[in-house]
Amino acid sequence: MTGGAGFVGRVLCGKLTEAFPLSHRVLLCRNGLGMSNGWETAVADVTDFDAVGMLVASIKPDIVLHLAAQASVANAQNYAEQTWRTNVIGTMSIGSAVARFAPSATVLFVSSGEVYGANLTEAPTTEAIQPLPQNPYSWSKFAAERVLYDVLTTDNKLIVARPFNHSGAGQDRRFVLPSFAAQIVEAELGLREPQLQVGNLEAKRDFLHVDDVVSAYVGLLRASPRLSRSTVVNISSGEAHPVRYYLAEMTKLSSARVEIIVDKEKMRPSDVSCSCGDNSLLRSLIGWSPKISKAALLQELLTSWRNRYG
Repeated sequence: MTGGAGFVGRVLCGKLTEAFPLSHRVLLCRNGLGMSNGWETAVADVTDFDAVGMLVASIKPDIVLHLAAQASVANAQNYAEQTWRTNVIGTMSIGSAVARFAPSATVLFVSSGEVYGANLTEAPTTEAIQPLPQNPYSWSKFAAERVLYDVLTTDNKLIVARPFNHSGAGQDRRFVLPSFAAQIVEAELGLREPQLQVGNLEAKRDFLHVDDVVSAYVGLLRASPRLSRSTVVNISSGEAHPVRYYLAEMTKLSSARVEIIVDKEKMRPSDVSCSCGDNSLLRSLIGWSPKISKAALLQELLTSWRNRYG
């Protein structure tokens, strides 16, 4: 597994340990800081073809999970070269190593619902919609999908997961919901003026709790023996609300009375008006459905920031 030190990866490591308790689990980390209980750690940069090849050759894995990426759309916009290097070259490194040394392994690649880009509409987007990326992040993810499709052998099984927005305790405040929660809690505690700096509040977004997303990944791995050679599947709630809705619901859970200030620096030039994924295929493949409500997600984010500040 790559990307185990990230927000989603940390949650997924624990769930995989529970789901596959007898497996030999190895976490590929760039700096050795991604240690997780029940996982062996291998230190290498995902873009180092030789190091990744040696690791895969020594393990000969049955399952490879590739999560490592430049995950922030905003950061990807500002650091496009680094984004392409990590998201595409890193994926090429993983794919070529698997094709050479684990030619029958199952590969689960975490892409993004962002790849649909300009083809996202008010209606929930199905996997049949042609991707039309709009920024370096989504272009690099779509390119990485193609790299794996071309590089892996015909005996490898490829699962491309396209998760839409997701959040939960521990997510970086660069992302929209943790940013709201952190600012609200800081206002509650008098650590900032009762003002919230926000971006585009009219954009509609489809949010899941990270635990529901991870549950889908584990379910797809369990179902992999009966999946086709290449499967592309959305992971989403199937309903989108304006970002303003999430902010309003969160402020109802707080004693702070805050002024909303739109920060032009937080506005993304390639923002789509509505991002919502159709999850019918995922439901049919593994019988999945979201378990954690949006209200519970928002409460968890506030609680996590209150705990952080003691």
